[in-house]
Amino acid sequence: MASKVKEMHEYAEEREHELAERVPWLLPLSAGIFLGAAIFEMFPEAFDRAGMWAAVWAAAGLVLFILVRDGLDYLGQHGLAWVATLGIWLHSLLEGAVTATSYGISFAVGLLVSTGMILHLIPEVGAVIVLLTAAGLSLRDALLRNGITWLLLIMGFVVTFLYLRSLSPSVLGSVLALGAGGFLYLAYMSFKECRWEPVASLIVLIIGALLIGALKVITG
Repeated sequence: MASKVKEMHEYAEEREHELAERVPWLLPLSAGIFLGAAIFEMFPEAFDRAGMWAAVWAAAGLVLFILVRDGLDYLGQHGLAWVATLGIWLHSLLEGAVTATSYGISFAVGLLVSTGMILHLIPEVGAVIVLLTAAGLSLRDALLRNGITWLLLIMGFVVTFLYLRSLSPSVLGSVLALGAGGFLYLAYMSFKECRWEPVASLIVLIIGALLIGALKVITG
């Protein structure tokens, strides 16, 4: 059973890679936007508001994403359907929340980061159902849980977005640092999953990052 689940998980990854290959610039552009948002916008604001504690919160955000995505996903590969589902749900909730933190900088930055998140998610959508069924769920239950996944992503975004304006400067700085740590991880994962020629992928990543840098110069 374990070997069968592993085979299905590998098939899910292959499916995700196929979707990424159809439009190869999606993931490197997404990675560049996440990286640019973290470096040019969120880290400067976070350190300005929260001081050196921003570094601690950024590390916490990075570790949190690693634990949720990689840790629970690893357990899910070994046939624990509820762990696979929990990992997907928590990861989606975090993605929605960190996307909302970018609006704490400006609406324009938030829109760019939201675009990057959409680009990041496109290749994953087709693989989620396969992954859940590989973990032992029926197709009906997999579809239901996938719907809940999207609801949690939206919920994480809405709740975080609504509370951003009520946060004190120091707390907002910590939240921005936490989000920046998450963006670093998402940038890494997006670029890692690229299925395009490395030089072309790197060029598109730089373009994505420069979009955020240019926005900072224009609005600065």
